[in-house]
Amino acid sequence: MIKVGTNVLTRANQQLDYNVIHQIVEQIGALRRAKHRVVLVTSGAVGASYGLGDFAGERQELVRKQMASAVGQPRLMQIYTDFFREQNIAVAQALLTRGDFSDRKRYLNIRNVVDGLLEMAILPIINENDVVANDALTFGDNDYLSAAVASMIGADRLFLLTSAAGFFLGGDPAGRKSTRRVPEVQGITPEMWASCERTLTVGGTGGMLSKLKAAEMATGFGIRAYVASGKEPDVVPRILAGEPLGTMFHPTRKRPRSYRQWLHFATLTTGRILVDEGAHRALRNNKSLLPAGIAKVEGEFNQGDIVEIYNGQEEKLGVGLVNYSAQELQAIIKDKSARTRGEEAIHKDRLLLV
Repeated sequence: MIKVGTNVLTRANQQLDYNVIHQIVEQIGALRRAKHRVVLVTSGAVGASYGLGDFAGERQELVRKQMASAVGQPRLMQIYTDFFREQNIAVAQALLTRGDFSDRKRYLNIRNVVDGLLEMAILPIINENDVVANDALTFGDNDYLSAAVASMIGADRLFLLTSAAGFFLGGDPAGRKSTRRVPEVQGITPEMWASCERTLTVGGTGGMLSKLKAAEMATGFGIRAYVASGKEPDVVPRILAGEPLGTMFHPTRKRPRSYRQWLHFATLTTGRILVDEGAHRALRNNKSLLPAGIAKVEGEFNQGDIVEIYNGQEEKLGVGLVNYSAQELQAIIKDKSARTRGEEAIHKDRLLLV
C-alpha cells in the first residue's frame, strides 16, 4: 500500500508536479514487475483543478474544496492513466467515504472489489470522495484512509510518502537545536506524540501528526509502516532493498480477525455504554459484556448497532456490536432481576478493545 500526499504531488505554487508523479508511477511499475501487489492512495485532486475553473466566488470553504475536487479528480486520474499506460498497467478508480467503512456490507464489497482488481493485475487508485464527504462521514485525510484500506485488504506494508524524509525528533521553533531522524520505531512514545504539533502543510489536510496516527493504526493491525520522502527517487524499491531511508514503524500486534478489524472503523454511532469496574476487568480478561456490568447507557441505538464502551473514568475501552437496543438496556438496568437473565449485551467475539 502506497499513499502519496498533496505536497509530494504538487510544487510550491500548488500545481501538479508531473515529474514527481511520473517517477512515482515508474516506482510502482518496477514493484509490479518484481511481483508485488500494489494499491495506491493518492491526494492531489484539488491541485489538479488548477486552471480549470475559478472557485473563489464560492463563499463556503468546504464547497470550494468540493467543487475543485470534482473538477480535478478526473484530470488527476487521466494523468495517472496516461503514465501507467507507459508501464502497461491498467488502473481503476475508487472514491471512498468514512461511511463506506461503517456499513459491514459496503466494507466487504469494497474489499472484494479491490481483491478482484489485484487478481486481474489492475492497479486500484483510491482517494476520498470529497464531493460527498462531510464532517460525520470523512476520514479527514488520506493518511487515515490509507491505513484503513491497508488493514481491510491485509497489506503487509504501508508507505506514507510525504515531503519529509522521515519522522524527526528534537529541535525547537527558534531553530536552536537540530533535529534527528528516527530510523526505527518499536512503539510510539509520548515524546513522539508531543513533538507532533498539528502544523498543516500548505495545500494538504494532514501533517506529521496524521502520519503518526496512521502508523499507529497500521502497526496495531500487524502492518509494517514507513514514513519517507516521496520526492526521493525510487524511495519505495530502495527501502524494500534494505536501504535505511525514512522511518520504519514495526508492527505492535498480530493481525486481528477480519471482523474485529471492521469494528475499528464501524463507530459512526451516537451510542455509548458505560461499564462498572467489574465489567471492565472482565472485558480485559476476554469475557463478554453482561447486562449486569452496565452502569449507564447514553444515546440512541438499535440491536445490531456498533456502540462505544467506556469505563467510569470516561476512558474508551473499545467498541462492540450490541445485542439490545438502548431502550431495552435502559429497562434492564432499572430491573435488577432482569440483569442476570438473557444473553450478553455484547459477545466477546463481537468486541474490539483499544
